[in-house]
Amino acid sequence: MTEADFPVEVSVARKSDYKAVSRLCRRAVGSNDYVLRILDEAITDRGLFLAWVGEQLVGMTRFDECIDGSGWLSMARTDPDWQGLGIARALQRELAKKGEERGINTLRLWTLSANRAAIRACEREGFHRVCEAMHVSHEFRSRTRDKNSHLTSDLVLTRRTLGSRYLSKTGGYFAYKWQFVRASVALIEKISRKHELYSDKDLTFVLTKPERSFHRLSCSFSLLEGDPVRSMRLILMKARNLGAVWVGGYLPYDRRLLTAALKCDLRVDSWGNHCYIFEKTI
Repeated sequence: MTEADFPVEVSVARKSDYKAVSRLCRRAVGSNDYVLRILDEAITDRGLFLAWVGEQLVGMTRFDECIDGSGWLSMARTDPDWQGLGIARALQRELAKKGEERGINTLRLWTLSANRAAIRACEREGFHRVCEAMHVSHEFRSRTRDKNSHLTSDLVLTRRTLGSRYLSKTGGYFAYKWQFVRASVALIEKISRKHELYSDKDLTFVLTKPERSFHRLSCSFSLLEGDPVRSMRLILMKARNLGAVWVGGYLPYDRRLLTAALKCDLRVDSWGNHCYIFEKTI
């Protein structure tokens, strides 16, 4: 069977699709697939797109709009019996059309460096790799809050911030929550107005407000400037003071930064230990 042998129909997931999507996740990833823990939320948000061949669910991808106005693709799953037959590409094409309808002209996604099939599907559909990253996280065992720091969310933006070594390692991209965005003066100022940009002397980082995710209060971070060890220690202190139970962030894929993260009691998450971030202009 080849891609041209069958039509693929794409629809938005509904509550009635829950069992079919659950089965797809278990077949594609296993019973420990993280999507199963947030599937109700993903369906309710009306952003989960399903690929059908007849009455059989063969693939899915989630589509979200990022804070910088780009589109983000995630939760890609393909039934093992249908892998390599163009299911992921069919979904990507359909979501590119959806993005254009919303005025979105850029799509991004990430995949593990070891996922060769996904990488090939991205490249065939015109995505190109823009940077590499790894995800680290920390879960607080104690709810005890630290002394207040002197961090401020009032940042005087400088060219140095946009030209930092972190952004130079990632080609100007950084993570905001679960998505990668392109750094710009306008975007950093927008995050600052949300009171999620912090600075202390020569340090600058993004730390999002706590949100309930995976049934716990979570914060996400990105480093923009300054010593990584000091930055991550301040991030952990601030996140705990904000009431977060869990904090995580993407770092540029770099051995020195890995060492710094481990020194701060952050762990590398196996599901994001080496990510390739891809981008496509539509």
